[in-house]
Amino acid sequence: MHTETAGKAMEPVDLIIIGGGPVGLFGAALAGLHGMKVQIVESLPELGGQLAAVYPEKIVYDVGGFKAVRAKDLVAALVDQALAQRPEVFLGEQVERIEEDAKGLLHVVTRRGEHVARLVLVTAGIGAFAPRRLPAEGADLFEGRGVHYFVPSFAQFAGRRVAIVGGGDTAVDWALAISEFAEQVLLIHRRSGFRAHEASLMQLLELPHVRLLAPAELRAVLGEAEVEAIRVEWTEAQRSEEIAVDDVVSGLGFVPNLGPMKGWGFTWEGPRIVVRSHSMETDRPRVFAAGDVATYPGKVVLIATGFGEVVLAVSRMRQILHPEASPHLPHSSNMELSATLS
Repeated sequence: MHTETAGKAMEPVDLIIIGGGPVGLFGAALAGLHGMKVQIVESLPELGGQLAAVYPEKIVYDVGGFKAVRAKDLVAALVDQALAQRPEVFLGEQVERIEEDAKGLLHVVTRRGEHVARLVLVTAGIGAFAPRRLPAEGADLFEGRGVHYFVPSFAQFAGRRVAIVGGGDTAVDWALAISEFAEQVLLIHRRSGFRAHEASLMQLLELPHVRLLAPAELRAVLGEAEVEAIRVEWTEAQRSEEIAVDDVVSGLGFVPNLGPMKGWGFTWEGPRIVVRSHSMETDRPRVFAAGDVATYPGKVVLIATGFGEVVLAVSRMRQILHPEASPHLPHSSNMELSATLS
């Protein structure tokens, strides 16, 4: 992968993409395909966003072209597609602000340097993310020693007894993935109803070594040098049960932390930037947003949606950079491309 160290760009590029997750990577690929010189600025030490950093083993079912694909494999394909267009990549740089100079150029200022472009696309997801901590006695004592908030590999649970806490897609997806390796899986949810995708939940219920505990709450993580058991309280029965486990995984999700982005001059709706749905333009001239960080009436938060939003953004960017060009993006099959299939 071509990466650049921090430094001040002397000549402006056409587009700076803030955020190297799936949507940002596809944005770099598409913008490069249509002749734009692109830089990607990513705060994490690797490309891929949350899929790479938090959910590498998660199975993704709702992107085009794949019946099912592991997150890390989807990221690898997107990285390969983006880097084929030769963007400059700056890793480990958190953006602090976006400034505009007298010439209308946009200066993206990070903690390590400065980058200059004619246009900016923000694809920073929901910003930095911190896991919601397990509200259970002893959970903090075993963090990193049997209590997990990040799961880089499900194979680490081979032959083990694993308790997972939560009732949303994260918890159910992790339960399904971990069940392929673990001896036993417990899924603990404080409500009877689950918020996860129904098909995933039904698949989980069919597994003989998976047990659903609901409505119930994790009250304590027990053990000495390592996790040995948990104490679960059945909400309606008002009784407790101690169950032997080896690991506890939090599926409670993550708390978004927008950090400096809140001061970038956008209109916000919760943790998301309000954009024009036909072009993905923000209130700031020549600054666009797409993916999870963007919102508009009828928004559906999916990776696939973000890919479509990038197409709208790049189409409008092309008009700004080349007013004489057609307002519609040409089909790639009609373009002269040097890429070959392998």
